[in-house]
Amino acid sequence: MDSEKALKTLNVRSVWIPVLIGLGVVVTLILTDDRINAESFGLIKQIAPLSLFAALLVLLFKDVANVIRLRVISKSTLDWGSALRVIFLWEFAIAVTPPIVGATGVLVFIMYKEGLSFGKALAFTLLLATFDNLFFLTASPLALWLSGGEVLPESQAAAETLGDGLKPLFWLSYSLILWYTAFMLSAVLLFPVTIRRFTGYLMNLKWLKKWEEPVLKQADDLVMVSGFLRGRPWHFWLSLLGISYVVWILKFSMLNMVMAGFVDLSLADHGVVLGKHLIMWIVMLVSPSPGNAGTAEFIFPVFFESDMQRFTFITALIWRLMSYYPYLIIGALLIPKWLSRKKV
Repeated sequence: MDSEKALKTLNVRSVWIPVLIGLGVVVTLILTDDRINAESFGLIKQIAPLSLFAALLVLLFKDVANVIRLRVISKSTLDWGSALRVIFLWEFAIAVTPPIVGATGVLVFIMYKEGLSFGKALAFTLLLATFDNLFFLTASPLALWLSGGEVLPESQAAAETLGDGLKPLFWLSYSLILWYTAFMLSAVLLFPVTIRRFTGYLMNLKWLKKWEEPVLKQADDLVMVSGFLRGRPWHFWLSLLGISYVVWILKFSMLNMVMAGFVDLSLADHGVVLGKHLIMWIVMLVSPSPGNAGTAEFIFPVFFESDMQRFTFITALIWRLMSYYPYLIIGALLIPKWLSRKKV
């Protein structure tokens, strides 16, 4: 566990980088897009207040579901307070870390400081990451199939912003998730010893020697994690997948609530919006910006301008203000006191 890297991430000053990037992109959009003006900001008055309340409620339910998921994974080893702190600090770490890098190492540190052994912290972290990825891998083909490909837009906005790059970006991200998940499941649940031996063989190759020590350490950690997770009953895995689906559907539904405050959405429309959000999220997993700061604001019109028209900019702004920045604030408030606590 690299505590130094985790502490560097869990730093109040980490907030400023994504905030400045996000503000920079928003200002750039205002200066370069003639359709964004004072009237665009004024459109916020037209949102139905009930939709804003529903969006906040969905976010609350999402965090509660995430806490429950963590309690299920840890077999209630983490109490409700600890689980809630883990979730908020994890959300903060995600918000200040580039998606392509990931915040799993920070989550291991967070759970370790909340009183779990290193082995359990690593096991639960890998389990959370793997089931999140299983959601992406299973839900996105389903969304593409049910919508007839509508959730992967081919609009004018998509062509102007990314050219022909949207589909390749999606499949690149999907392939990386698939590879990572297949490797983790094989290394942790199916063939841990075989993977460890194969890794040792690879590290004996001359051109890989310089990475031998850290890679073998990770391989040994995976074998240890396997001991914590193997033998769990089938209903544990099924319930974990179900809760993971609930967490992500609630996370994505927040945008549905905001959009419904501006335009009428049928039940089918809500389904398409959820699917688009899922595909957009997978595309953004290869983003190098911390917490998708700037990337999210930039790519949002590609997916949703056809649905929101003149409300596109203000919808994106409200979506980010509600779903992203609160976790930066909560994390920044929690971190100083949390870091000063001794490991429980």
